[in-house]
Amino acid sequence: MKLITIMDNVPGAHKALRTEHGLSFYVETESVRILFDFGAGENALYNAGKLGIHLEEINYAVGSHGHYDHGGGYRDFVEAGLTCPLVTGAGYFEEKYARDGLRVSYLGTGFGAEYLEKKGITHVECSGVLELAEGCWVIGNIKRSREFETVPERFVLRDGAGWKQDFFRDEICLAVEVPGGVGVILGCSHPGVLNMLDTVKEALGRPIRFVAGGTHLVKADRDRIEKTAEEMKKMGVRQIGFNHCSGNRLRELLEEEKELDTVYLGAGDCLFW
Repeated sequence: MKLITIMDNVPGAHKALRTEHGLSFYVETESVRILFDFGAGENALYNAGKLGIHLEEINYAVGSHGHYDHGGGYRDFVEAGLTCPLVTGAGYFEEKYARDGLRVSYLGTGFGAEYLEKKGITHVECSGVLELAEGCWVIGNIKRSREFETVPERFVLRDGAGWKQDFFRDEICLAVEVPGGVGVILGCSHPGVLNMLDTVKEALGRPIRFVAGGTHLVKADRDRIEKTAEEMKKMGVRQIGFNHCSGNRLRELLEEEKELDTVYLGAGDCLFW
């Protein structure tokens, strides 16, 4: 399996790539090629070209959740020739905002189901476990069993009834078979990274060997980060490639970790299993 970081907040060793507050991965196995998240805008498409990723060879596009920094660049990929099915969780196109008192800021992707219809793109919703190919699954319907993994109240949805908290019921992740278990690729982990890994482990019944992507621990304190690392190890995790919304404190604390191989995945950085 190969994973390429198309977009992240910071650069890796490839200094010709662009960076932005956003996330996009290219995932390739023996049986499938996947574009997982799309960055915030056209910069992810630019990076994909620099990295030699051919849109016509991609079998599935997977949107982890409906925020601009993960979905805003999708239309740029489509206009450049991406035609494969788009897989999301239910509610991906809901109106998403951040609220701070009277001020609200739109956080959605900027496109909806009508855009997919116009472009003739198949939309597939995942509400549980969806097998994309042999040894590769999209998993949603995240169960919340870890009470300390809460969603900040500032994330809200707007519908005909008004405002309500966004619990990110649309968030999904990707699981890929690797020797001895599975690897999990995350977007932002808004429902809680451990909640997401618990759901994957229960759904597939296999140990989790590596985790890659955003953990949304950017504002977490030391206790929560250390507890998260300990629980990951109990699940079988031995490697973590973190980035985007994970935060500097996580980066610093994982450098002290002796039992886990950890690395930050900047734009252009790759992992192979």
